[in-house]
Amino acid sequence: MTLEIIDDALEELEELPAIEFVVFPAEFVSKLGGGIARCLNINNRPFPIKSGDPYEIFFLEPAYVATVEIEFSKPILGAGIQLSVHDSLSNRNVTKKIDKDSLSSTIAFNVNCVSSGISIYLQTSYFELFRKRTLEVKQIRILGFTPKDFETLTVSLTHLQGLREATIKELSNEKIDLQSRQDKVQQRETSVTQLEVNKKAELADLEQTLVTAKEETTQATASLVSLKDEISRAETRKQAVVDQISAFEATARSIDGEVSKGKEQLRALATETSEAERRLRGLTNNVNLFSEEFSSFSDHGAKQAGTFIGLSIVPLVIILILTAQLLLGAVDLSVKYVKEPNIDLVTIFVTRLPYLTICGSILAVCYSALNFLFNRISVIYAERLDFSKIGIIAKDIASASANGLLLSDKQLYEARTYLKIEMLKSYLGGSIGSFTYTKRNEKAAQNSAPKKDQPESESPAVEDK
Repeated sequence: MTLEIIDDALEELEELPAIEFVVFPAEFVSKLGGGIARCLNINNRPFPIKSGDPYEIFFLEPAYVATVEIEFSKPILGAGIQLSVHDSLSNRNVTKKIDKDSLSSTIAFNVNCVSSGISIYLQTSYFELFRKRTLEVKQIRILGFTPKDFETLTVSLTHLQGLREATIKELSNEKIDLQSRQDKVQQRETSVTQLEVNKKAELADLEQTLVTAKEETTQATASLVSLKDEISRAETRKQAVVDQISAFEATARSIDGEVSKGKEQLRALATETSEAERRLRGLTNNVNLFSEEFSSFSDHGAKQAGTFIGLSIVPLVIILILTAQLLLGAVDLSVKYVKEPNIDLVTIFVTRLPYLTICGSILAVCYSALNFLFNRISVIYAERLDFSKIGIIAKDIASASANGLLLSDKQLYEARTYLKIEMLKSYLGGSIGSFTYTKRNEKAAQNSAPKKDQPESESPAVEDK
């Protein structure tokens, strides 16, 4: 049986409702019976029974009775209880009798038959000739199945029958499969036996081969010992050679270190030289025609402009203070007659004329000084601006004129110096607006540079209008 089929069968069995006996209620008992039927309910008062009298309970319809439990109020020591059951299928009464030495207060009868009713009988003893024994029945529980439960039992029984048939079928298939597997196992055992015989024969051959290999190994071991001696001597010679090579390598490394240090020093010197040449070339190419002069002129002009600005603060503050006072006095004088109607305005006006005259004089002097200082500051900034323009124009003209002429740095410097002197002369003479550049005299150039073999190159005339 495969695991899937077993799992399915187990799931179906687990899904089947558990068969539990039903406790017969008092409503299932016929009213023709005695008052003992009330003991079928829970928490009812006990019902007394006497020995020698039967107490019957009839069902409304036949039902399957499995067990009858009778609970007394106290233990029934020495009392014999008989239970008579009418078997409806065989149409006969069945008597169930308990042993007389029972010590419990509850007794149970296993009936297991279809019955239409039961009868409880308390047996009499020899000591009850004058007085009958009485017991109180606390509760009666009849367990079984009513006719309504037969439908559920029928469905469960049908389902179980189907599972039984399926299980028998699967077990038959498994039996056939198991028989075939046993046949295969026997065949494999036969093959394994034959294989063992073959392996034993091969093992004997291998043992013979092993003996031969041992003899060859002994001979090879002797040869190996001699080879090891030779290898040991070779290793000794090799170590000596390695020591010599190590010494040579150490010497070579020290030489390489010295060479590397020399190369690093040469590389550093080359780098420093190229860097110095680059800085020299940049300084020579980018030199301004008025660098030093314009720098000192600009610094001196900035200092003078700062001094003039500081001096202009004093008259500016005096002008602001006096102007504020005059405006406030005029406002106060204009509303004086409102506060004091009898005041003489002419007298006040005449008395304030000297004060106004002095303030006007001070304002005129401060204004003149402030105007002078502002004019000087404007002139300084205008001169700095003009000087900067001249320097920019001169540098651009010199660079543009020398472009593509392949002049040396010295020739370019001398040509720029000549252009600077000429433009300074024109600026100082007040004729910078009509300045015209003329080429330099070759004799003058030779006199200024007597050691130079070649004459300076001529620059094209450029007019700045």
